[in-house]
Amino acid sequence: MSDQTHSYAERIALSLMQRYEATAPVWHYVTALGLECLYRAGKVLGKPDWLAWVQHQYDAFLHSDGTIHGYSIDEYSLDQVNPGKVLFDLYARTGEERYRTYLDVLFSQLTTQPRTKSHGFWHKQIYPNQMWLDGLYMQGSFYLRYAVLNHRVGACLDDLVSQCELIFEKTHDQETGLLFHAWDESKQMAWSDPITGLSQCFWSRALGWYCMALVDIADFIPQEAIYDSYKNRLLNLATALVRPLLSVQDCETGLWWQVLDQGGRGKNYLESSGSAMFVYFLLKMVRKGWLDSNLAKDAQAAGLKGFSGLCEHKVYSDADGQMHVRDICRGAGLGKYYPECPFRDGSFAYYTEREPIVEDNLQGVGPFLLACLEAEYAGKLEGSPETPYW
Repeated sequence: MSDQTHSYAERIALSLMQRYEATAPVWHYVTALGLECLYRAGKVLGKPDWLAWVQHQYDAFLHSDGTIHGYSIDEYSLDQVNPGKVLFDLYARTGEERYRTYLDVLFSQLTTQPRTKSHGFWHKQIYPNQMWLDGLYMQGSFYLRYAVLNHRVGACLDDLVSQCELIFEKTHDQETGLLFHAWDESKQMAWSDPITGLSQCFWSRALGWYCMALVDIADFIPQEAIYDSYKNRLLNLATALVRPLLSVQDCETGLWWQVLDQGGRGKNYLESSGSAMFVYFLLKMVRKGWLDSNLAKDAQAAGLKGFSGLCEHKVYSDADGQMHVRDICRGAGLGKYYPECPFRDGSFAYYTEREPIVEDNLQGVGPFLLACLEAEYAGKLEGSPETPYW
């Protein structure tokens, strides 16, 4: 596997598969992110063996009685809905009704998912009254694809687009144009502002999740005039984030900081997963023609500079030819995930010092693969029946 004969997309995809097989995967959004991105790459690059490989990994989770290994509806975790996205592709590819059965199981969660008084999904049962930016990515395109499959598009879009607007409205910062990580409607959480209910910081990956959610949801809206207003509402949100993102991009490397507006402060660092998400978001917005010409020009330049920065500063190959992505925040949240978990206060020090910086985490590798596809294969992403959403 040489640099001269394989693109970054091919090399990172092959490396992802090699490392995945050495792990013990669980039904979790991190696992799913890697598999979904690989599946999308397999469709774009015409790699049926990649598609079959992903199907094999998924089948290990799916029991013949219709249950899913490692999934429990009682958690009411939006993170646990996210792995279901690939099931749509497996159902379309194989026609096997069992995949639709598992889709029904996951969708049933959304029908009873707890909501804030303002009608937004709680991020998890253990996080009452809270909406996190992450949650729109975890459930958004799944929700819409299920609605399309079952001819319930209008009702879904009424709900889903309103939730995208709600979290934007509640987390939007007028001064920077950026979005805070999360909002507690009750204003009771120790990490939340007692007046606004907001968390303290602009976490790169949280905003990256939200940006990816907007463009992926927009792709699945049926191309019928009655749904155009919903798409326009989503794209208005997405467009409003472009200039703020460009304003906090690191001028030298083209990357983005872990805490977006605090470049160079303390132990803040240029973080790979959020950077890859923003590259994907910006280049996709440009390719789809969703920005006016002046903004598109600047967004494309920023996206390509970010991709070059990732390749130059955050990606390397080892002696065996495996490609690695470094400087990925392992994970970040707010409050307690389990009783013994140290309280996550959402402070600058929390994001920059308390959460480990790791290598090859699928939260970074998956979005980097999507960024590669946008940067290296833009010409293949349109018009192919094998790429229904790009």
